[in-house]
Amino acid sequence: MKRILIILVIIVLSAICIICGSKGYSYYSPAKERNNYQTAQHHDDTIRIAYIGDSWAFGHKFHDCKIAEVLSKELSRSVCVSSYGIGGLTSKEIYHALFELENLRCFMERGYDYCYISAGINDTYKKMSTAYYKKSMDCIIRFLLANHIHPIIQEIPDYNINKTYDNQKPDKKFIRQLSMLINHTKLDCKQDFRDALDELINEKGYNDKISVIRYKSWNNDYENDLNILYLNDGMHLNEKGYLVLDSMIAKTISLFYQKIV
Repeated sequence: MKRILIILVIIVLSAICIICGSKGYSYYSPAKERNNYQTAQHHDDTIRIAYIGDSWAFGHKFHDCKIAEVLSKELSRSVCVSSYGIGGLTSKEIYHALFELENLRCFMERGYDYCYISAGINDTYKKMSTAYYKKSMDCIIRFLLANHIHPIIQEIPDYNINKTYDNQKPDKKFIRQLSMLINHTKLDCKQDFRDALDELINEKGYNDKISVIRYKSWNNDYENDLNILYLNDGMHLNEKGYLVLDSMIAKTISLFYQKIV
């Protein structure tokens, strides 16, 4: 028994050394800002909205027409909505994909007036640090603002983070435990990341330059809304969930639009 414990300790220490090595450092380090490329600038009456980010943005592509219809009625303008999301990406990976993934780069180069960003859910899921999230989100925001695109940031939603952890296989749980140890991130870290976003906004003076979709503005009671707005995994939205979220996004864009016209 003692020998088995010694072997287990050696394995754990070896894994920590590997993760803390050069590859591990790169994995946990935040995004590195790139030289921005230019997106198209349109001068017609159509309002163009992009949805980018993780699986929440990917799932929205089946609902693009609905929010376009809602906004067209509310703003009395032609509205075009397009989505490009990739499941599993962290905030850093989303930012880097804007430059490294040709399809996403071409998507962004079309040019938009507004961009909804769903990023950070996988940061909390994979137990990245709040510093990783803040720097990566700052890079995304700076890229959008440089191209005269108004960022609409999705605050970390109230998904069932404990259930997603419990449902992982033992090897994934082990990695998450190491990540929590290295990044000083607790299991339910959602509020820490929400606070980190607010810190970023205040530090960089983004208050009047971006919009934030607060999770309580559309999902005020997660426990009661779970079976109404979420899929069985407790992490992703169902059709009703997208409709509720989109109504808040539409309201947010409408309020900002009224300020600038």
